[in-house]
Amino acid sequence: MHSVIYWTEGGEGPYDIELEPEVRAWLDTLTKAEYRAVELKADRLADNPTTLGEPWTRHLGGPVRELRFHLRGKAIRISYWLAPDRRLVLLTVFAKTRMRERSEVARAMHAQKVCEAEHDPASHVYDRSFEEE
Repeated sequence: MHSVIYWTEGGEGPYDIELEPEVRAWLDTLTKAEYRAVELKADRLADNPTTLGEPWTRHLGGPVRELRFHLRGKAIRISYWLAPDRRLVLLTVFAKTRMRERSEVARAMHAQKVCEAEHDPASHVYDRSFEEE
């Protein structure tokens, strides 16, 4: 099951951002600064989920797209799809290492199909807390 990361009101209205377990686990590995950087990218996407294009997002096939950004000097991709009821579901995450990431695209497409067929809307809120530095 996936979890809601946060709720946002953007240019196109409120969208819930939901996480598949892989993305949640990856977020848990990030430093506070890295997490905040990713959060800003996700906020931009949630504000304009149907209109944000390249270089920030790219269509992968079917309903699946990818959010594109750099972190730690690496090109990072988070695949996502726009689910019913104004939900934006983050599916998979990977560091881009090749011109064509066919296996990662196939994995994202599979994750979307499983999500659509087997997962109800998220019911838990993801809250990342950081100890005082």
